[in-house]
Amino acid sequence: MLLSRIRWSGALAAVAALTALLALGPPGYARAATGTGTGNDQITGAGTTSSAVTVPWTQGVLDNTNKPIAAANADRSSATPTSPLSFMYPDFKDLQVTVSQTQDVTHQGISVTWTGGQPTVEGAGDVQASFLQLMECYGDASSGPSPQDCEYGAGGLVNASAPNQTIGTREGELCTPGAVPSVTSPPSAADGTSPIIGCDTEEPGSASPPDHVPGNTTEYSVPFVPVNDPTNPAYGDLQTTQYFDQFTSNEIPVAVTGADGTGKAQFETLTGTEAPSLGCGYQESNGQIRNCWLVIVPRGLFEPNGYQISQTTSGQAAFLYSSPLSASNWAMRIQIHLAYSPVGTFCPIGSQEVQTIGTQLVARAVQSWQLALNKAAKCNTVYGYSAVPEATSTQQLSLPGSPAGLAFTTIPIGSEGTRPGGSGVAANLPPILYAPVAVSAVGFGFNINESTGFISTPVNLTPELLAKSITQVYRYDLPDFYPSSIGFPGPSWSLKNPANLSADPQFVKLNPEVPSFGNAGISLAPLTTEDHSGLNQQIWQWIQADSAASAWLNNGTTDATNSVTADPDYTALQLGTPPAIDSLPRAYTGILDLGKSGSGKEETRSSLDLIPYINNYDQAASKVLTANNPTTGQWSDLVIAPDGTPGWWSKNGAQPIGQTFIWGISDTADLAAYGLIDARVCDDTGATCVGPSTASLTTALNSAKPDSAGLLQVNPASPGAGGYPLTQVTYAAVDTTRPAADLTAYANLIAYAAGAGQTPGVALGDLPPGYLPLTASLKAQALTVVAKLRADAKAASPSSSPSTSGSTTAPSGTSTPTSSASASGSGQLTPTVSSATPTVGLSIKPPSAELAATRTGRQPVGAIRWALLVVVLAGAACAAGGTALRSASVARWLKRPRA
Repeated sequence: MLLSRIRWSGALAAVAALTALLALGPPGYARAATGTGTGNDQITGAGTTSSAVTVPWTQGVLDNTNKPIAAANADRSSATPTSPLSFMYPDFKDLQVTVSQTQDVTHQGISVTWTGGQPTVEGAGDVQASFLQLMECYGDASSGPSPQDCEYGAGGLVNASAPNQTIGTREGELCTPGAVPSVTSPPSAADGTSPIIGCDTEEPGSASPPDHVPGNTTEYSVPFVPVNDPTNPAYGDLQTTQYFDQFTSNEIPVAVTGADGTGKAQFETLTGTEAPSLGCGYQESNGQIRNCWLVIVPRGLFEPNGYQISQTTSGQAAFLYSSPLSASNWAMRIQIHLAYSPVGTFCPIGSQEVQTIGTQLVARAVQSWQLALNKAAKCNTVYGYSAVPEATSTQQLSLPGSPAGLAFTTIPIGSEGTRPGGSGVAANLPPILYAPVAVSAVGFGFNINESTGFISTPVNLTPELLAKSITQVYRYDLPDFYPSSIGFPGPSWSLKNPANLSADPQFVKLNPEVPSFGNAGISLAPLTTEDHSGLNQQIWQWIQADSAASAWLNNGTTDATNSVTADPDYTALQLGTPPAIDSLPRAYTGILDLGKSGSGKEETRSSLDLIPYINNYDQAASKVLTANNPTTGQWSDLVIAPDGTPGWWSKNGAQPIGQTFIWGISDTADLAAYGLIDARVCDDTGATCVGPSTASLTTALNSAKPDSAGLLQVNPASPGAGGYPLTQVTYAAVDTTRPAADLTAYANLIAYAAGAGQTPGVALGDLPPGYLPLTASLKAQALTVVAKLRADAKAASPSSSPSTSGSTTAPSGTSTPTSSASASGSGQLTPTVSSATPTVGLSIKPPSAELAATRTGRQPVGAIRWALLVVVLAGAACAAGGTALRSASVARWLKRPRA
């Protein structure tokens, strides 16, 4: 055991850049567990919410109302502590932690900041002692969770190649029987190992199931007890990986503290969808929503047996070994209760659904509205929502009797067919009404962490830098550049190009605070989706508006800095010339072929294998937050290929703290939810830059012009002075030929979305961060559509009166019962329901891949539309399936602008 741990300790040299985080200003003095919300930015999500909690370590054990538990905190807050573990207390006595949000939590990122910590001890770039460890736990007791309830122990600091794996596990050494901790004479381990290992005198304790594998008398092993399978506790790495591993766990084994005692970590909260073994946000058998806990275990200079870490003494341990789940370390914890928003509909199976579909831009807003409407409606009727490609929205609204009669869109339904490679003007469209419901934007989220801490200033991007990043010009973005094997230097045109974006001279000039990750040995290409969309087209339009970027894309010569040669496979596409394409293709055709592996399998790698697509914007932002790079690295006969056979390219996985550079293209709502730093888009010189903000989105919205169907569109070439060029308006497009009940349901949804649903916040029914509230004009347009839909419903079904909702009233001269949801002072919704009118709720499925009051007339049927029906549906399924089919011989259409 000792030799193994010492061998792991030697690996600490692998993390050469781990030091203090960027210092943050203190949040100010507050009593234990007091609300400290100062308001967060509506577009970026930065700041704290009204449910934020600040708690000192001396009062850090909180109950399920986030009030200190007196008995649990008595000794640590006493002037004369009596616990045998009180030798640890001085390292934590001044620590104070702030969590930015504790209510209405979803799958998102929450900011954890602290002051008064002991500066992290490190030598030669290696973390040794004094840091925080964070994890998410379930736990039904009001007094909090147990270590067995926590998702922790992926090992290797959530990276198989990272150092000091012992503090990233659930296991450790038992002390000699009857031993007590001592700072002068620490007890040895039960197997005779030196005290430097840090055995725990409080283990294995009396927990049930026990904290040791039956028959093992020298080591403790804290089992993970999944909430959905409590009779099968999991011991050790081999068993826990069936529930979580280094690619799926949200644990933070090391969060460092700066020299001034401050620190920051962005923690990913997982719902029962992402972590079924925790079940956070799921409905329990008693009808209540399961809440969870954030547990923070501070680590100081001492092991549980009293051994003190030494930086200088020869033969002494230089860093901590023990697990944070051991009883003594767990006793030092801070625990904070997290109240989750419900996951899914929480409505009975078989509830009638009114289906809606559309752009993923609106997913987080719809999810918020769904929860409010479900609460008010008591599941009498349930809205369904699925984020789908634009072509699927057109297909669904074109098909008589299709399940969905409302599609959220940023473009006129059917107009995607007029883009390059499209099939022409959509046919067989019914009359459609468009109601504006949301304003947001496409953005670029970064997570950069190096030796001096997190880079918190926005990265600057020019059109030319973005063009280079998405056209595979950097050497590590090319599948046949394989420096670990002789004879694979990549194509000749790339030999003088930078290794990746961080080493590009133009990027370095615009971002001098960002160090080069050119020696990281991996692709730093942005995470992108595979869909064809107006959102991607707007990105290309912004690039094409820049003469330097456009010329570089088309002529194939080096860029303005004479440092980067364009990829000929992309130059051939003439991407710098309008009209803009609507995809982000993997067009490079070079393939790596290393011959047969030891198992006899051919080792080939294409662009799609090296840089796989991301399923959706939510996943892109989530992976950036967790620094989980999906690009592939070395071949391994042990990795399972997409076809289920052994032998494939291993994932690079989570990048270690201090060596993190990852970014992706997402939407402002998801970037805000995960707390990512939005990039600023700049002119070529970097003199004029603008990022997403309330002001920049408002300016761009004011510059927008209606298209042929009346929908507002922002021209990325001229978004107004200070306007953000990638701003989008999302509309609810409604098929007006639907039955009266559907029209009424759609009207109620739009009325809520444009009314109470425009209140900024994170509570049920609010407009989440990342969305700009609708202007008065856009609200009026939406409510005009509501009135028209209700009038049509009344005409189609004169014997029944359609309901009203929110602040919208029925057309003059009509008398209708009401079904409304109003916001009370507590932020909860109080339903007012007429028994004569069906009420409605809302469900949502995770994303896969006209100015309001006018109608678009019917268009003639095109035979090609029906011939392509099966292809469209298959394409939607492929979008939802992500990048599982990534081999060079499959899904060739993904490599080109349009199949």
